[in-house]
Amino acid sequence: MTLGIQVYEIKHVLLADRWHEVEPESFALDAYEFMDGNQAVARGDGQLITTVGFMFREPGGQIVAGPLSSILAVQLPRTRG
Repeated sequence: MTLGIQVYEIKHVLLADRWHEVEPESFALDAYEFMDGNQAVARGDGQLITTVGFMFREPGGQIVAGPLSSILAVQLPRTRG
């Protein structure tokens, strides 16, 4: 069994500060890197930051992004019964 969360159904994301509302179908997962133009920026130890991250848009256009590990919970719509 898996939990099978459909990313396009995510309505709210809980981060350390509070619940964040997600604009419809704006939630995405991908490699998480800090960029300078088209170049990945190295950290002080010379390693590239390459881990899974998320990005979504809040109502009003604010973009929120971070490492996937910073998400504490997500809210989905009630299942249709």
